[in-house]
Amino acid sequence: MFEILNYLRVRYVSEKAQGIVEYALLLAFVVAIAAAVLTANNTDGLGGAISKAFGKVTTQINSFKATGE
Repeated sequence: MFEILNYLRVRYVSEKAQGIVEYALLLAFVVAIAAAVLTANNTDGLGGAISKAFGKVTTQINSFKATGE
């Protein structure tokens, strides 16, 4: 009886830990790719596009504040 319980405990505990490690590796891979894309070419790449979009929003908010007062 103890052998069966020990087998089940070892089997499921190790699979759970394996799943956690797989998710952690996948998350690290996604973060590394995102960092590489955002910092690779700051003017023409995705990072530049995001920066331009935030700049446009900031300009619109500032112009709204100036005319709204």
